[in-house]
Amino acid sequence: MRNDSIERSVNDSVLTIADSILQMIEQSKQKSLNKTSLMNQEKKSLKQDSISWSTEERTEAEYELYYAMIKEHHPQLFEIKGNYIETFPVDKEKSVFFILKDKDAYFGAYKQESKEAHIVTPGFPTKEDLLQKTLGTSRFEKFRMHSFFLMGDGKAFSLHDNKQLRLNLAKSYTTLKTYENIEQARTFVVKEELKNDPKLRKQSLRRALEEHFIPSDLLGKTVTIQNISNDGQGTRLSLVENQKERDVWLPDIAEKWMERVRDNPGMKVMFDEVIMDSRSIAEGFLAFYGMEIKKESQAKQHDFEVISNQVGSYIGKLSGNGKVKKVSPYFSEKEAEKQLGNLKNHIQLEKQKEIQVKEVETDIQFKENREND
Repeated sequence: MRNDSIERSVNDSVLTIADSILQMIEQSKQKSLNKTSLMNQEKKSLKQDSISWSTEERTEAEYELYYAMIKEHHPQLFEIKGNYIETFPVDKEKSVFFILKDKDAYFGAYKQESKEAHIVTPGFPTKEDLLQKTLGTSRFEKFRMHSFFLMGDGKAFSLHDNKQLRLNLAKSYTTLKTYENIEQARTFVVKEELKNDPKLRKQSLRRALEEHFIPSDLLGKTVTIQNISNDGQGTRLSLVENQKERDVWLPDIAEKWMERVRDNPGMKVMFDEVIMDSRSIAEGFLAFYGMEIKKESQAKQHDFEVISNQVGSYIGKLSGNGKVKKVSPYFSEKEAEKQLGNLKNHIQLEKQKEIQVKEVETDIQFKENREND
């Protein structure tokens, strides 16, 4: 549901994102500059830059302008009143969507890091009505700081991938990206977490080097590049590591390295940085990395954790296929976290008891009895 006055204000105040950015660029320049010339230059530059903008960059630019407009023309949207009813992480700790109740009405608000919270929905009689009318569903799951919403056809979407919710008063909410089901959504979260695992990264990079018979003992080390040259066999790097000279052959290398080494003979760099600028090695790394992440996500043993939905919060255990085994009744979110802490303490105590029993068993000494002949 849109607020027509806000929509008109935003549309009248900002014709396009490009024009607004151009205006800010112009104002930041010195007054003595030729403004006409500057305008033409910036228009060309902005047009070229906007083509290379990613979807995320465009989305953030749009929100920055929207935020500035409502801050100036609609300060009442920043008057947050009422009691907090439910909080949904959008970008982990950096931004959240939350529902509050003021008297008999429920409102949705959005808070992003370094910005003030502002209202993003009109008032509704119930929390379920707010979610249904705003997002198209009132069914949700909060899993590892991600907020997923489940649609009628079984598909799911996350607020992280659909941040246009924060523009809801000016632009009707539409889902941009979905998952086939909640299991696929959970699996995606696990894989994203594994991408930050340095062990998997090094393992995959090592396999990529082995494909091209490149020594992997230099991974993570700083080397001095003395010379670089191309021939029929690929690219030869003449380098020094720990006062030892050695040659390393790469299948290919980005052209920029030829220029950098030529202009800076004896330059010191991380070996990993150089090899990742080989297209063949980079492609091999990504392929192995994908396989390692998939294998690890399917085999990984997950701990008990709190999962929340529209009914309440419970303790569950995730399996490799994204399914969750519910092992507790529903609690409030705060009580579920407390119960999880108790469960982990109990498991830890049981493990310590097992260790102590094993230590006692290994310390038992038996006397050898011999019968007299």
